[in-house]
Amino acid sequence: MSLPIWLISAFLVFSLTVNLSVAAFLFLTPAIVFPFSKSNSQLSRKIMKLYEEKPRLVGKLLRDQIFSFLLFSCGLYTVSCKITYENPLRDTPLSSLLIFAVYLGNYVYKFFQDFLLRKELPLYKINLLHHFVTATSYGVLIVYRQNAISGVIGLLFEGSVIAFDFTSLIRLLGASKSGLLFFLTSASSFVITVLLRAISPVALLVLTLSHHSPLSLEYVPLGFFFMNIVFFSMINGWHIKVSSESLKKRLLAARLSYYYSRGEHSDINSNGMELNNFTSPAHSLPHTALPVIIPTDANFRLSSPVSNVNMNSEEVSNIAVSRRERTLPQISLIINDHADHHNEGPIDQV
Repeated sequence: MSLPIWLISAFLVFSLTVNLSVAAFLFLTPAIVFPFSKSNSQLSRKIMKLYEEKPRLVGKLLRDQIFSFLLFSCGLYTVSCKITYENPLRDTPLSSLLIFAVYLGNYVYKFFQDFLLRKELPLYKINLLHHFVTATSYGVLIVYRQNAISGVIGLLFEGSVIAFDFTSLIRLLGASKSGLLFFLTSASSFVITVLLRAISPVALLVLTLSHHSPLSLEYVPLGFFFMNIVFFSMINGWHIKVSSESLKKRLLAARLSYYYSRGEHSDINSNGMELNNFTSPAHSLPHTALPVIIPTDANFRLSSPVSNVNMNSEEVSNIAVSRRERTLPQISLIINDHADHHNEGPIDQV
């Protein structure tokens, strides 16, 4: 019994995607980094230092970014096609099947890539689970030629991966967490994540189910249809939670920096006025701004908010305590611009 032409074509595209991914990881990354080695700019030195310390991690980020751009572009194309809405559950067209084969090859490669780089990835077990479920779902989608709308939704998810990987890259390059660049990337990442992982999937599913019944699917695609809704709802909720917390930290860092700089400015002005008025030496002494110390979540939860350890300690000053502030994790790292960025792993997102 011979295999159908569309299945053979999909398998060839899948194999080509895996081979191109390996080639991009091994050869494309050194070619992209090479021009930076000839430059003496600060950015070039940071890139070369990161590449020398973590070459495999840089190769992973660059390869993932390239394929995320490609797959997200394919997702936009399929969303704009009329045939996607005419046959969202059955009789998937050949063009969509080939795009899904690229997506399948991408995640099969990422599964083995993250397994080999597991020592450098803090969440590699969650990533492996996500990659396995994604690859299995797209394999069923291609073999049965059904449930194309789920494949289109998955392609759109890659847009948020682009934003997360870019945030990881600038963090590894040592960008200030209280700077404008980090704030803009966090804000754009949150907006993109909500748009592509919450609004778009719900809109496409509502549009599909209002005209087509999922009960028309065969048993295996039907099971994966509901499993994907449950599994990726949890993944997308986690993505939105992480991006929301990151944006809150950036806003809090900007607020603390603003008040701290305003306090120094007011001290300078008051000292100038005192010198002009020839006040006594006791009054002309500069006012030292008290440091704002925000304890980490792990240490601060050990005691009640009104105990002597928290409120009367000499190390804690000028801090407004509230339930909301105490539950923010690791806020002390927000205003610490001298943290060791080389020990931080990537924010690897699934």
